[in-house]
Amino acid sequence: MAKAKRKTLPKDFETLLETGDVEALKAVFDGCDMNARGGVFKQTALAFNDCPDALARWLVDHGADVSAPDSYGDTPLHARSGHWQGRIEILLELGADVHSGEAARGTPLHKAAAVGNLRAVELLLAHGARVDALNGSGQTPLAYALLRCANSDIRRVEAVAQVLVAAGRRPAAAKPKSLLGRLFGKGDDDGSVATPEIAALVERIGKQFEFHRAGYNPDDVEATSAALDRLYALFGVTPVPRRVMHDGKSPVVATAVRWEDRYRELWDLLVPSAGPAATVQGEVIRIAGRINDELERNGGVNWDAEYRKMADAFLHHIRSATPLPESALSEADRTIAEAKGRIGDDTVRLRALAVDWVALNPAPLPLPRPTYRR
Repeated sequence: MAKAKRKTLPKDFETLLETGDVEALKAVFDGCDMNARGGVFKQTALAFNDCPDALARWLVDHGADVSAPDSYGDTPLHARSGHWQGRIEILLELGADVHSGEAARGTPLHKAAAVGNLRAVELLLAHGARVDALNGSGQTPLAYALLRCANSDIRRVEAVAQVLVAAGRRPAAAKPKSLLGRLFGKGDDDGSVATPEIAALVERIGKQFEFHRAGYNPDDVEATSAALDRLYALFGVTPVPRRVMHDGKSPVVATAVRWEDRYRELWDLLVPSAGPAATVQGEVIRIAGRINDELERNGGVNWDAEYRKMADAFLHHIRSATPLPESALSEADRTIAEAKGRIGDDTVRLRALAVDWVALNPAPLPLPRPTYRR
């Protein structure tokens, strides 16, 4: 009786793929099933982006399933499409289903669009992928890509968005109406109108980028900013104003009427995208926001000694220069003590007290090196 073949790939399979030795790779399947799984996602050999084309053809010729799902239900075409440099030509040649995943985890086009794999997007569309296909959350590939777009993705996702919108403008075979209606939910044939949902996604990308603009990679900031401008234009979205950080010299002034709005104004002016602020004013605003967010939004799951050090620094800062009135200092002491003991969560008051202290101290104060690492 023949020995049953293994259902799992060798642990060093990915290392072996890097060698590109097709004959050595074929030898793996002397003892492994053609659909044996491996890697983090328990996927078949066809799903690995480094799988040589010759091996892929040989596997399918010997019974490998080109659509075998991994532990999450994604096919090899999903896996490769979801790699920003994923190579999918061979899978399409072997008959991979470009529509797999509709109304579920999404199609390969969803995956390719989300990582900005422009070549994969173009190939999938050329092989009949539907630009208006929906995933289980009712999102098209375009909406899904915009939703998942991080700052480092903007340039690639913008290029993909241009292609998807252009594909949506082309009439479907059975319908003379533009696909833009299904891409956006509404829209005319010149693509000038997007739904509020799409516009909100683009605006979110803009706000996210502007918050980090000052600290963004200087070698890439202008090209990314230009891509963002093209994204605004593509969907008719008013550009998010560029974030202008405080110069560290002029008086720190917030002009909004409500304290909540002044807090946001000061945050945008003084708080960097990462690390401590340059001034005591900025750090008071940052600490109040970090503590409030951690305890009230995040449930305190990350609350630790570093947060307690930040809380102590806050109490020290609001007693420096022109301190807050005694009644406000007592309120801050009580709020911080309750936060440390996890017996109270009304830390939003810290933000209001931070605004009050900054108003009393408009002259920028350089921040000494903090003793905490959050």
